Parts: sequence; C-alpha cells; structure tokens
Amino acid sequence: MQLIGCTKEETPIPSEHVGVEELFSPALDAHPLEKSMFKEYGVWARMEFKDSKEVYNSYLGEDVNSSRYPVEKVDAGMRESAYIYLNTLLSNVNKKFSNELMPNEVFFVKTYGNPYYPPKFTTIGRNRLVITWPNAVSELPIVDPEMLYYADESLTWGVWDKLTELISQRLLDEIDGFEELGKPYDGGVAFTKIRDQYFIDYDIEKRNRDWQTLADEGGYLDHYSSFSFKAEYKGWLQLILTESSENINAWYLDGNPMRKAKYELFVTYFKEKYNWDIQAAGNKFRETADSFQ
Repeated sequence: MQLIGCTKEETPIPSEHVGVEELFSPALDAHPLEKSMFKEYGVWARMEFKDSKEVYNSYLGEDVNSSRYPVEKVDAGMRESAYIYLNTLLSNVNKKFSNELMPNEVFFVKTYGNPYYPPKFTTIGRNRLVITWPNAVSELPIVDPEMLYYADESLTWGVWDKLTELISQRLLDEIDGFEELGKPYDGGVAFTKIRDQYFIDYDIEKRNRDWQTLADEGGYLDHYSSFSFKAEYKGWLQLILTESSENINAWYLDGNPMRKAKYELFVTYFKEKYNWDIQAAGNKFRETADSFQ
C-alpha cells in the first residue's frame, strides 16, 4: 500500500479516511500537556514505551553504548512535575522557532544507561533529548513544579545546554554578517593549541587566561565559540534565554565592541525572523530565579 500526499503540511500525517494510525504523535488518551505541547510547539514529551529499545533508538540515531542496560519509566507520582516543567520551559519559547528548530522528542525516564555512571541528560541524533527524572543535577526537591524551571537554575542550565546543542545542529543557515563582526572561526585550531600546551606545562591559570584572550580578541562569546558559527549560536542562545540584559552587558559586552555588535545582531535576528523578543525571556528568567535566592 502506498500513501501519497498532495499538499504540504508542517507536520505530515496520514489522511483520516485511509485508516492508518499516526505513528509519531501522543496517544489519544495521553496527558493533556503532552498533547498540547506537541500541537503548539512540535515537541513530544514522551514517558511511555514498551521496550527499552524505544528509548535508545530514535529515528535519526541510536545510543549503542547504553542500550544493554534496561530503562525504567518515570514513577507515576513524578510524571506531572515533568510535564509541567517542560511546559513552563516551552512557554518561554517562540512557537514558530520551536516548531522549526527544537528537537521533536524529549523523553523523560527514571533510569538510563549504566546504573553506576548514569547520565543526567543524553542526546540521540539531532531530534531526541533524554532527561532522567527526577534529575541528579537538581539542587532542589520538587516542591512547586510550576516554578521549578526558575527555582532550580542548575537543572534549567543543564537542560538548555543540551537543547541548544540539538538546536544548533539543526540550523540550516547562518545569521548574515554575524561572523564578520569578529575574527573568523577556525574549527578549534587556537583552542586546541592552548589546550595542548596545558598538558605540557600543567599551568591551568595560564590556560584559562589564554582561552579568555582568545575569546576577547576574537570577539567570540567564549573560547568554545571560536570553533564555528553553530558553536557560538549555541552559546548565545543559552545565555540570552537564562540571563538578564544587564548581566550580559556587564559580564560580556562592556569593553568589547565586537561581542556587543554580535549580541545586538543576534537579538535583532530573532525579532525580525520570529517576532520574538528573546532577551525578554532571559530577563524574566533572571528576575524570577533571583526571587528564590
């Protein structure tokens, strides 16, 4: 049997009259937040599976090294908090951006991989993030799931670190004129040279100083950003979504016109392409997170 579509849809689905169940979507009886996040943001918050292979194998990759260990499902009493946490995160993200670049699946599990060295977050391919829940990165017990996104900065920083990694891998185009505002990316040549020197003299202060000089003189956000546009895009996205404009200016932009120009272009790009004031999301996060201090 062959299914043929005549019109372009954002999310391809089988026609109703064919009688074929849509494979990549929440079940009809799934949690309301699971269904609404999938519909609005294009992100499927998954917790159900029949076999561990379903977790280890995504349609764009597989985690071979971990696949010999069984995966446990999130405890029933912890599921609601996971749904609420991810929904709060997504509520800070532009829907057009999310449907275009966010990974399609966020899989919440209780255990994953080697029980002696369990990963806190795992990416599989370019489309799946696996989060153990509750997560070992967390500094707080889950008392108020509605505010956990803001209250537990370590958890949220860890989640965004992996999400931005996946997002950057899915980029199709660079921001016009962005690289030209600083020195060209070198694929990690300068970074690696400094790192290798450390293994000769073991002077960690010198290594860190040289890495900072690399970033400052190149107009990069940080030393990792010297690798590529995708590396720097990841860094800026994670920073702006979790930090205030005031702190970003004080910590990164003051005294570095190249980096400041990149920041301004980055924010402008999101406003023009997605009609999204991305810095407002970071300002909100910082203000709310600080209220828990």
